[in-house]
Amino acid sequence: MMEIKWWVFALVGAVVVFMVINRSVTQPLYWIWQGFLYSAIGGLVLFLINLVGQYVHFHIPINPVTAIVAGMLGAPGVLYLLAVKLFFVA
Repeated sequence: MMEIKWWVFALVGAVVVFMVINRSVTQPLYWIWQGFLYSAIGGLVLFLINLVGQYVHFHIPINPVTAIVAGMLGAPGVLYLLAVKLFFVA
């Protein structure tokens, strides 16, 4: 539990330093918001793929890395995750 507090402290400190360097408060917060939004959309897309894939016994794990890849890269990211699952993992 103690390690989590240090990570949160480090993340908040990094955001503050980035705001000072950037001389803007809204721009870094906007980027953080966009990152969370795209990750949530990526997680939702992966959930829908898993929902359809349960009929053919296909599952892509939903974790922060796969959600970020699917959310930030869009359709090519989802195709990448599908290719990795089919050719390298299975």
